Amino acid sequence: MAQDSPAASLEPGPLVVLGSEWGPQGCQLRIRRPGNTSELIEAVGLELNYRADPSDPRHCVGHHSSTRNEGRYVDCHNRPQAGEKTCVSCAVADAEFASDLHHAHTRPADEIHESVRHHLQQTNILYLAAFRDGSIKVGTSTRTRRQTRLLEQGAWRAVEVAEVGDGFAVRRLEDVVTNRLGLPQAVATTRKLRGMVNPRSDVEVEEVLAGRTAEVHALLAGPDGRAAADGAIPTSIAWSSPEADDPRWDRPHPYPLAIETG
Repeated sequence: MAQDSPAASLEPGPLVVLGSEWGPQGCQLRIRRPGNTSELIEAVGLELNYRADPSDPRHCVGHHSSTRNEGRYVDCHNRPQAGEKTCVSCAVADAEFASDLHHAHTRPADEIHESVRHHLQQTNILYLAAFRDGSIKVGTSTRTRRQTRLLEQGAWRAVEVAEVGDGFAVRRLEDVVTNRLGLPQAVATTRKLRGMVNPRSDVEVEEVLAGRTAEVHALLAGPDGRAAADGAIPTSIAWSSPEADDPRWDRPHPYPLAIETG
């Protein structure tokens, strides 16, 4: 770890780790000291020895604001709901924005929050993401966030299959791909992790991804694809995780202990 990294300035003491975020600098951890607002520190190269305090109550992980300032994190000092990561108000805020965003293409325009309309007026990308067990999912992203989106999801390989003029049309197209080709729009985290520990070969993963890409391109050229997103531009832009060549991925194994205690 570089000596001038923000992580180098961490001092011993109580610390709450609220989650991880991806940005232009790579992966960062969002942390909070007691009584302070949260901050982001570099995760790569960070050595963090800790002991979980069983007497310390759980902390709400906060939420991201559904405003034009997309992605703005909102700190929360409430206690989370039993068995959950967030309090009621943060859970509602996250759920409302997610619902507005993912179902906007099925609702009348006057029922869509202004921030969601602004977000969906951008050029969007339709992509297929592949994970190490061979699972494939279809997804969408704005052009500016497509690389970050794939990193957030833990993708191993991906192909951008179409560029679409707006977010409403790309979500209609995403639904058509799911309904016609059976490609899911999400892959369970447990499945992703199992794939990291017991991966298929990169050649196998790439072959499966290439086959599904060809199917999506054929769908785009047909009447269902044109009806969903007239003017969509087929693309074949390949992507690979920037960490894929790291030899530490050759024989990974799961951490054997619980991280919540001890």
